[in-house]
Amino acid sequence: MKKDITSYEQRAHVGRLLHRSESRLVVALDKELEPFGVTAAQYVILAALWYDRADTAAQLCKELSYTPGAMTRMIDRLEQKRLVCRVPHPDSRRANKLELTEPGRATFPELLAASTTVIDRYFGGYSASELALLESMLERMLAQE
Repeated sequence: MKKDITSYEQRAHVGRLLHRSESRLVVALDKELEPFGVTAAQYVILAALWYDRADTAAQLCKELSYTPGAMTRMIDRLEQKRLVCRVPHPDSRRANKLELTEPGRATFPELLAASTTVIDRYFGGYSASELALLESMLERMLAQE
């Protein structure tokens, strides 16, 4: 019996589809967040702070796969918009913690609603079991690192 071998072309096609899918989601999210003056890239930082997935630039870099330089620029922009502030880290004199400002905390629910609109548009037609399967496959792929 022949072993079923997935071709390189098929695997590469899946990679291209993943990239195109992410790009479309980002463009749609950018468009939905435009009235708030926030980009999709900035939104994911705000969401990580809102949900306590990170509270330092280093943790955000790891969570979001950003370079330290790119993260610094993003945090600077969010500070200029008065959505985020840097505060001294209680455990390190050299580090800063990041926090949502009062305007950041007040605005985030509206940003979340805008994000939900995009997510529902792209994933609303999938069943819970289909989403669970996709999620498990993506997690398995990421575990290959």
